[in-house]
Amino acid sequence: MCFRLIALRRTPYLWMLTVSFAMGLGTVPSTSAEPSLYSYGEACKKALRAYRQGWSEILEYGRWTEAERLYREAVAVEPNCSIAKSVLARMTTDAAERKTLIAEIQSAIDSVDGGGRLILDPYLKTLLLIGARDTGESLGEDFRSDLSRMAISNYRSFLDRYPDEWAVRVEYVEWIHAAHGPEEALAKIREMAVNDPTDSYRFSYFPAYFYAELGDYEHAIKLAREFVQQLGPGDWPQEHYIFAFIAYERGDYAEANVSIKHALLLDPRHLIAGRLSKKIDTALATEHLPHAPEDG
Repeated sequence: MCFRLIALRRTPYLWMLTVSFAMGLGTVPSTSAEPSLYSYGEACKKALRAYRQGWSEILEYGRWTEAERLYREAVAVEPNCSIAKSVLARMTTDAAERKTLIAEIQSAIDSVDGGGRLILDPYLKTLLLIGARDTGESLGEDFRSDLSRMAISNYRSFLDRYPDEWAVRVEYVEWIHAAHGPEEALAKIREMAVNDPTDSYRFSYFPAYFYAELGDYEHAIKLAREFVQQLGPGDWPQEHYIFAFIAYERGDYAEANVSIKHALLLDPRHLIAGRLSKKIDTALATEHLPHAPEDG
């Protein structure tokens, strides 16, 4: 998430929209002949296809199981691709495997170039936070806020160099949302669209997510429908996740429960859907608690 697996505020995820917030997923990211994409270095050359497709599976389709398969493929073909390892380390449910991957990333990090370090450094810091959760270790009260500042600063610098790296754009806006809330995140999306109106920015379901948080459910539903339409034919977990979230924010917990259970039926590894499902279960249980009698 940041394809954030650790939430600093609320747990979101984002992607897609044009200057008018009409969604254009699946369109060519830029009209330039040479898109400003990062190469990820020689160590990741053979892994790049799987690496990029893995982000699409997570952020667009919500197929976390397929994404994990792709990241494992990426690491298998390029064992020295630290950036691919860092995403796999966030996805794995095996704490011992995560610990091993973190150690390998730390030992090789100095071989990553400046562009790669801008994204790998906050990735690694996020992994240390997840690792501390695995072991119960305390990292200090300033660790999260330092991570937030680093991620926002580094991603902004990275995108100045490589503006067509849409998955990093998504993470950048997610961190802004975590630190400053949905209004600031939407403002940043508008700013990026205005700066380059030729680019139909991909921000996943996040614009719909943010509008739902702000209580504009009608607009959130409109953007969610446009997002789903751009995914193309299929029964995608992300479709059911975003409608579950909107229903949850609206207070319709029964409807939210139906949608989130469908998302998890399609992909039980959808981590963010799993978190939302727990919130919905809690809301439903609270809703059915007997009310205390009024005094008098």
